[in-house]
Formats: sequence, structure tokens, C-alpha cells
Amino acid sequence: MTAEWVETQQFSRIFDANIALLTETRDYLQHNLTHGQPETADPIAKLTATREASRLTALLAETMSWLLLNKAVNNHEVPLDDLLEEAASLCANIGARNEDAPDIVPEIPKELEELYVKSLDLFVDVRGILANARAAAN
Repeated sequence: MTAEWVETQQFSRIFDANIALLTETRDYLQHNLTHGQPETADPIAKLTATREASRLTALLAETMSWLLLNKAVNNHEVPLDDLLEEAASLCANIGARNEDAPDIVPEIPKELEELYVKSLDLFVDVRGILANARAAAN
């Protein structure tokens, strides 16, 4: 069985958006690591920003891995069951529904908050692909 949805413009747009967001997140992290995070009197705020940047990076990397797995299924390199198994884990991390999506933590730097907002939009689209994979399995 193939993952025909990989051949759609929607999938290509989501795949490209994930790469762009990963790149933008990398650039944000490189800038903050190279130039140092803005000084703050609150070390907890600094720690929170670091934790949230790490969480975002992990979610985007996991999403990219799952999108690449879709391509492997479509190329008959991996069975659809493997894709569905990974989908359960991804759903747990990005949320099975909009209301289950990761929360944006208050008091994080504006740039990081903007990256999170973009990621939430991406995750809505990814959940559409998850639905296609489940439908194909039934």
C-alpha cells in the first residue's frame, strides 16, 4: 500500500513549511547561542525560554521524521503499519486535536512565541495527513 497523499500539493506545502520552520528555529537558536540570550533579571524566564526552544525543536524534528516516513511508505520502502505506529506517538506530542496541541508558555521571547504560533498552524495541517494515513489503513 502506498501513501498517495505524499504526491499532493498539500503534502509538499506542509513538508516545505516544516523545513522552513526548522531552519528558522535553528537560526533563532544560533543567534541566541552566538550572541547570548537577552539579559534578564529572572533566571527562571531564561530557563523557560531554553526549555521551550528545545521542546519546539524536538517537535519539529519528530514531525519531519514522520513526514519523511510518509515518503518512504509511498516509495514502498516501509510498510504502512510502521507509519501508523509512529503516528500514535506523533499525535501524543503534537495533539490529536487542536485543543490538545502544545500550549504556548507565557513570558517567552517574542521571536520564540512567533515560532510556536507557526508550529501550531503546521501541526493542524499535519493532523490532516495523519487522518489520511488512518483512512488508508481502514
